[in-house]
Amino acid sequence: MTTNVMSPEAAARRPGQAPTLSPAEVQLVFRAVLEALARPGTPRQLPERPLAELPSALLPVLALSDLATPTCVLENGDRWARTVRTMTSAPMTGPADARLVAVLRQLADGEPVAFRTGSAAAPQDAALVCVRVPEIEAEPAGPGPVWRLEGPGVPGSRLLRVAGLPDGFVSWRDRLGSGFPTGIDLLFVTARGRLAGLPRTTRVGEEVI
Repeated sequence: MTTNVMSPEAAARRPGQAPTLSPAEVQLVFRAVLEALARPGTPRQLPERPLAELPSALLPVLALSDLATPTCVLENGDRWARTVRTMTSAPMTGPADARLVAVLRQLADGEPVAFRTGSAAAPQDAALVCVRVPEIEAEPAGPGPVWRLEGPGVPGSRLLRVAGLPDGFVSWRDRLGSGFPTGIDLLFVTARGRLAGLPRTTRVGEEVI
């Protein structure tokens, strides 16, 4: 069984109290997103205060959405989709048509999710997908499966461990980006706002250490 993922503080928020994201916080989120995508596998930190009101993986979507940006929230129900619509006036759509996607529920193994991958003529039309995960570990020292990242923004290579993703996630991502420059850009976000980027330009190898 899957459940909506949100911070304990958000769950405890008083009924009827509208969440907020100040202009200064929007700028902090925007900067964290840019830095995470520019330096794949190097974690950044989202501002702390909004995490008391909003799911962490929703913050990049709220910071980037506008009237012209098709947006999708994958959740159980529609609570946070309604929040995005209210706060940004962004048009809400399904994942295949969205430029911005927040994944607030667990993706099941083998669950088919088709995201917008852009085209050779318009790669900028691809989706940015923000996925809530329980843990991110850069350059992990402990044993277990890891990703070895290579490509632009990565000096040499970098190890990254992301917990809570379905089996076959890397292969699924590779299939979506098989016709570069098409593909999707990914952000992984923990409940405490730790953020790691995986743009479509990054090559991912699976290893066990």
